[in-house]
Amino acid sequence: MIPNNQSFCNDTSTYVRPSSSYICNCNKFLVQDLTFERQYATLYTSRLRISTELLQRQINKKWGPSANVKKLCDITGDEKVVVIGTIFKHMELHPSILKEISDEHHMVPEPVTEEYTKEDDFLILEDDLQRVVLCGNIDPQSNVTGINVAVLGYTEESGKFFVEEYCHPSVADPEIIYSPSIDKYVVLVSGFSLNGNSGIFPVQLLIDYITGQVGGNEDQKKFSQVVRVIIAGNSIGKEKKRSSNKSKLLARKVKSETAESMAILDRLISELVSSVSVDIMPGEFDPANHLLPQQPLHPAMFPKSSKYATFNVVTNPYEAVIDGIRFLGSSGQNVKNIRAFSKITEPLDVMQKMLDWGHMSPTAPDSLNCYPFLNEDPFIISQYPHVYFCGNSPKMGYRFSDNKSVMMIAIPEFQQTNCVLMLNLRTLEVQPIIVL
Repeated sequence: MIPNNQSFCNDTSTYVRPSSSYICNCNKFLVQDLTFERQYATLYTSRLRISTELLQRQINKKWGPSANVKKLCDITGDEKVVVIGTIFKHMELHPSILKEISDEHHMVPEPVTEEYTKEDDFLILEDDLQRVVLCGNIDPQSNVTGINVAVLGYTEESGKFFVEEYCHPSVADPEIIYSPSIDKYVVLVSGFSLNGNSGIFPVQLLIDYITGQVGGNEDQKKFSQVVRVIIAGNSIGKEKKRSSNKSKLLARKVKSETAESMAILDRLISELVSSVSVDIMPGEFDPANHLLPQQPLHPAMFPKSSKYATFNVVTNPYEAVIDGIRFLGSSGQNVKNIRAFSKITEPLDVMQKMLDWGHMSPTAPDSLNCYPFLNEDPFIISQYPHVYFCGNSPKMGYRFSDNKSVMMIAIPEFQQTNCVLMLNLRTLEVQPIIVL
C-alpha cells in the first residue's frame, strides 16, 4: 500500500488525496531467460496445449460431455466431429521477406499498405499433426492467425472441413470486486509523443491539474481523488526520418533528440510522482525493446522521477490490482495489428474479440513481433479483468463487454486529442477530460 497524502490548497478548501492498495502483477510479462535460439513454433505449441483444457470446458458447456472430439488424422468419412486446433489465415497481401529482397535487388516492390485483408482470404485449422482448410459458418474476415478454436462439423468430399459451429477457450469471470466506498479515480493516458520541446504545454497543464496547481474548487476536488496515473506508452514521439541526401553522421542528432525528450519527460513525471503514484509503460516509439512483451523502461532514464517510491516502470502488456479492481491492458500494438489483418476496424470491437478469443495477442509471432517463449504464453487470458484498456487508439471509446463484466477502454493519443480518461474505481464509470 502506497499512501498518497498530497494536500490540495486554495483560498477556501483543502483536499487530501486518499490512499489506495496496489498489487503489480506484471511479473508474468518479464522475460527471465533471454535467448533467441529456439523456433517460434514452440509458442504456438504451448498456446494450444494451455488452451486445450480451456477449450474442453467450453466444448462440454456448448455441446455436452459426449461431443465427439477427434484429431484431424483420426477423422473417417463424413462423421460429425469436434476438432481443436489453431487458426492460420491465408492472406495474399501478408507482408513477405520477398519485399525486402525486391528492394535489395531493385525489383518492383510489393505495394505498401496498412490493411492486408482481401475477400479471397481463407482459414486453415492446424492441430499438432495435420491441417485442413475451413469453410462454412466461420468468417475469415473476423478471425486472425493464432486463435485457438474448437470447430464442430464434418469433412466434405473436396477435403475441406465444413464448420457448423465453433467456440473459443473458456475464460473465468472476474473475481468479486471489493470496490472502495468512496469515489477514487485512476487516470488513463497515452501518446504524449514528446519530441524535444514540442507538445510540452498540454502535458504540463494536465500535470498541473492532477497535482492541484491550477483549476477551481471543483477541479481540485475532482483531481484530489485520483490515486494513480497509468501512462500507456508512446511518451516519446516517433523519430523523424532523415533526408536521404544528408550525411549518415547526422544520425547522432536523432539520438540527441530522444535524449532531450527523455530528460523533459523525466522532469514532467517527477512533478507528477511528487503528488500521485504513476505507472509508465513502454510503447511502440519509446526507447525500449521492440518485441512483446516490452520490458520496463530503465529507471536510469528517469534520474529525477526514480527517487520517488510513487514512480513505477512497468511492462507492456500491464496487469495490476488497484483497490480490488483488476486492470489488464497494452500500449496498443496488439490492437493495431489485428485491425490491419482483419476487417474489425473499431478498437473496442477488437478488444471484445480478444476477450472472446481468450488471448491478448493472437497474431504474435506471425505478424506481431514477440519473444519466443518455450513452455508458456503470457498473453493468454484465462480470467477476465474488471478493466481492459489499450493505449494510443485512433479515437476514444469505452463500453462494457458483451457479458457486462469488463469495462473496455480505448485511450486516445494525447498529442492528437488532449484527452485523458478518468475511471471511477467505485462504479467503473469513465469520464473523458479534455485539457485545453
